[in-house]
Amino acid sequence: MDVTRRMARWAKLSEPGFISFLFQILLGAVIVLLFWVLDGLIDYLLFGGRPLSDFLLASDSHEDFALVLFLVCGLLLYSRRAHRNEAALEKALQAALEEAQRERAKMEGIFEALGEAVSIQDPDLKVLYQNPAHQRMTGVNVGRYCYEAYRKESQACAGCHLLASFEDGKVHRAELGPEASATGGYVELIGSSLKGKDGKPLYGIEIVRDITARKLAEQETAALNAVLTHQTTELQQVNQELEAFCHAISHDMRAPLTRVYSSAQELRGYRQQLDDNGRFFVDLVHDGCIQMEALLDSLMVLCRVTEVELSCTTFDLVPAAQEIAAQLRQDQPEIPVSFIAPERLDVYGDPQLLRVVLENLLSNAWKYSNKVAAPVVELGSRVTEKGEIAVFVRDNGAGFDSARAGQLFQPFKRLHTYRDFPGTGLGLATVRRIVRRHNGRVWGKGEPGRGATFYFTLPS
Repeated sequence: MDVTRRMARWAKLSEPGFISFLFQILLGAVIVLLFWVLDGLIDYLLFGGRPLSDFLLASDSHEDFALVLFLVCGLLLYSRRAHRNEAALEKALQAALEEAQRERAKMEGIFEALGEAVSIQDPDLKVLYQNPAHQRMTGVNVGRYCYEAYRKESQACAGCHLLASFEDGKVHRAELGPEASATGGYVELIGSSLKGKDGKPLYGIEIVRDITARKLAEQETAALNAVLTHQTTELQQVNQELEAFCHAISHDMRAPLTRVYSSAQELRGYRQQLDDNGRFFVDLVHDGCIQMEALLDSLMVLCRVTEVELSCTTFDLVPAAQEIAAQLRQDQPEIPVSFIAPERLDVYGDPQLLRVVLENLLSNAWKYSNKVAAPVVELGSRVTEKGEIAVFVRDNGAGFDSARAGQLFQPFKRLHTYRDFPGTGLGLATVRRIVRRHNGRVWGKGEPGRGATFYFTLPS
């Protein structure tokens, strides 16, 4: 401990300030001695008659010596105080410089961590600082005027965002294309100003962003939108023409179909006068007319589904399903179907169109279950893997091969023969169109001889 204290004491004594103070004391002592000797020597030369030592030791010499000593001590004390003040000022200045260096390093670290290209300019638009990202993007231009470095101009650019920020203190933005930017691409310039207490601008901060990818994406999006708009217009025209065609077919074919059907009805009154072939062909024409009329009715329904405007609301689907099931029992009393439905099944959609969906799904379930000893049709709902609420209609009838499920919803596509299960082939196509208009989806699962289940989702 003693050795350590001694080393610390010697280190303190060896400081430049202490050495300077010792030097001042020695210099003061030398000055006092010189003054004392000179004063005695001058008295000896002027008055003589006595030895020099008498003049050096005379009382008046002592008084002069004391006065000089007092003055020298005062000078030394003042010098010491001035030295301490100077040392304190130097220390404060050094601390301020170090703090400024730390703040500058912090600022540069922040600008580098931002990932943005940042530069700082003075009110004359001279570049004072560039972070590495800005240097990589535009080159090193510290000390140059920005309009000379970036635009090869001799004066500030018209509409300069930094000058505008110097004037009103707000953030201003500008975009430059490949023909004007220093990068050769699209850039966005963001300028803001830093003002002093007197309100005068001190610095301008500029951020440069490369927006070439965004601009190209916007141009590509605009081109795609133009193509989509054109395609949408064409699709609307095609849909209108298709609807007009369906209406024309449905209306124009009814008159000749009615005449053929009426003639077939009349011919059936002459069955006794016809042979077996004649009766077969008359029945064939009659059944074909009935099938054609059902097909035209289905086409009309499909057209109306496309034309009608949606009027969505939240309602209970069960009452409509019960009414449809009761009507099916009345129309087909020979099929003893057990219908199962929940107490309540709330959905959001157009009540009229969703009733058409139920009519098609339930009538299909009734039809494909007519050859089962104990047919069962069920209406219900479940949560899908995607978290959607799916309404389903399940039966234990003929079923179908799931590998061919994609054909079920195509118009006029059938997985069973007309003789086994009569129909138009438009029921499930109508269901899909209605569900899609509700922004939902529809699918089916089945197994031959073990029934089928059809699901559809609706918006929440």
